[in-house]
Amino acid sequence: MEEDLIGMREMSGIFEITDSMGIHREQVTVPLAKEDPGSVKKLPTGELEIVVPRTAPLEPWLEGLRAELLRLGFRPMTEE
Repeated sequence: MEEDLIGMREMSGIFEITDSMGIHREQVTVPLAKEDPGSVKKLPTGELEIVVPRTAPLEPWLEGLRAELLRLGFRPMTEE
């Protein structure tokens, strides 16, 4: 049952990606329960809802998360 809930490893991976794109953590909603197939969507409030999949391996899913955020128009922050 514990594998059905997200943990620090998943949250750390999500925040590493969203932080690198300048997305404020208060704008990110991540339900505690994992749910297949997982999803990323922009809510009417402007927040991002990120649902972690229950059965997909974490690392490939995180790369897919990065790609999906790029598709939604977010871009990596650049150092000046």
